[in-house]
Amino acid sequence: MSALVIQRAMLLRCKAIKEGPALVQNAYKHLGVSPTLSHTLNRSPSLLGISPFSSLSFGPQKVSNNLTPGSSFVSVRRPHLPQTMQTRQKSIFEHRWFHPEPKPGEPPKQSYRVFWTMTIFLGAFSAAYLQWVAPYLQERNAASGAAVTGAAALANAEPVFDKDKFQDYTIKSIKPYNANTKLFTFATPQGQATNLSVASALFARPAEGAENVPLNDKGEPVVRWYTPVSDAGVPGEFTLMIKRYDDGKLTPYIHSLKEGDKLAFKGPIKKFAYKANEFEQVGLIGGGSGITPLYQIVRHALKDKSNTTKFTLLYGNLTEDDILLRRELDELKRQHPRTFDVVYFVDKKTTGDKEVQSGFIGIKDVKAYLPDPKVAGNKVKVFVCGPPGQMKAISGTKAGMKQGELSGALKEAGFIEEQVYKF
Repeated sequence: MSALVIQRAMLLRCKAIKEGPALVQNAYKHLGVSPTLSHTLNRSPSLLGISPFSSLSFGPQKVSNNLTPGSSFVSVRRPHLPQTMQTRQKSIFEHRWFHPEPKPGEPPKQSYRVFWTMTIFLGAFSAAYLQWVAPYLQERNAASGAAVTGAAALANAEPVFDKDKFQDYTIKSIKPYNANTKLFTFATPQGQATNLSVASALFARPAEGAENVPLNDKGEPVVRWYTPVSDAGVPGEFTLMIKRYDDGKLTPYIHSLKEGDKLAFKGPIKKFAYKANEFEQVGLIGGGSGITPLYQIVRHALKDKSNTTKFTLLYGNLTEDDILLRRELDELKRQHPRTFDVVYFVDKKTTGDKEVQSGFIGIKDVKAYLPDPKVAGNKVKVFVCGPPGQMKAISGTKAGMKQGELSGALKEAGFIEEQVYKF
């Protein structure tokens, strides 16, 4: 075949790359060539390795070691062509910035620019994620969880308790806390949250129709008040921490109950109406199970991100094992070191725990850990709750439902009645 025919074939093959195999077939017909490899006309020439700049030959002559005379064939040899004439899409990592050309006379060197570029990019992306994205997602999830919890709590607007009438509540679970204290979790009647205000408590007595009911001097069921230690916004349940006193009238009975049994409650009894940041400093003095209303206040206050009040808790017990809610109190101290501090006291120290002091809470401790009442004025408040002996020594006992006269260590330290509240 003449060189002119081959040249025309090359030009038509170049055009065929874009216009498809049909044009290739027309080119063969125009040249008067009938190739026997008809499948080449039904496939893209690029899949067969054919380039528009390949050298082509047609006919029965032998042109390679793999073809025999009589075969119809296309022989391809890709010449060295300028980079601008290549049709393949290049990866960004084939850019010459990632593979710099060596200096004249120097051998090619391995480049690490791809590695370092990806390392810097991923590092910057991770830093941006931790700085902005992660906090945003965490805040959004927290808000979503709060919305779900709030929706569940408000799903039923019926109040959980009746302030005038005792109602029975079923025990969902009982978990021992220590040798003489248990956590009793009760189910709410319609799955709603208690939404109790801070600080408030509940009256408790044996359920209607219960057996072995403890009675008072008037032959009536014994009634005591307890402060829930669970979050008031949690729907479906509330939890009481109840310590058994061997000489008590109601606690031995409550400790004899099992899951599925019932206890009657009414309320709530609104104690002190706590307001955020009403005081600059708050002192908390408690003993034994009297920690529960103090814990209710401090947990509620510290949960508020706008809180600026500084809380100091002086908590007395018989031994280290009798300290209630210690894990929870220590965790609050760890989370809020600037606004919460707790000092433990025990009558009989049995361990080398440096966080626990030996002895009773007295006037020297009040002066050491609580603010000067004359300087603080109406910006300080002290809450007291504990067994009768401790109440008498620290603040004086209550006069029934009234606060009663202030006495004891707080009065000796200079506090006045307006600065003290007795639970």
